[in-house]
Amino acid sequence: MSMKRILRLTVASLVATQVPFLTAQSSFAQSASAVASFQCKVVDNSYVTVAVSKNGTVSNPMIAWTTEEFSSAGFPPEQRCKDVTNRLNNVLSQNGGTLNSVYLTTGRVNRQTVLCAVNNTTSGCNENNLLFTLKQGNQPNKLLTTLSAATGSPIQESGGQDYVPLQQVIQGLFK
Repeated sequence: MSMKRILRLTVASLVATQVPFLTAQSSFAQSASAVASFQCKVVDNSYVTVAVSKNGTVSNPMIAWTTEEFSSAGFPPEQRCKDVTNRLNNVLSQNGGTLNSVYLTTGRVNRQTVLCAVNNTTSGCNENNLLFTLKQGNQPNKLLTTLSAATGSPIQESGGQDYVPLQQVIQGLFK
């Protein structure tokens, strides 16, 4: 098993019980700047969020929504998949249809640890940029370190906060 695949599988266990960054589609090396949208799909009886390129190619799953931890609060896997997919599409739309200069970071919103998307390395998480709440036990800094290693991009640190370019994360899903 390659180191890249091991790193991707490690990310899987950190984000949402499983976030499989699978390796496949090696014939397709599409730039993440060509992402047209994100979609919530059912794959192998699990809800997953995928990226779709402008030419219609579907990425490997970005997030597999399998944890039931949030179901009692009204957010079962299907709902989380739909909500986060909509949030990712809003990020794409608000950034002019590109993922350039969009970063993933972690923080706290409503006393919960969250993953959010920001447009610079000086912003933090808030209710307007939150993507999803991390399940209990996830280590946010370890998550960002793993994402960074899986994409081959360095973590950008600013004021003690870590940031990973979303474009590079998505680009890795098309390989």
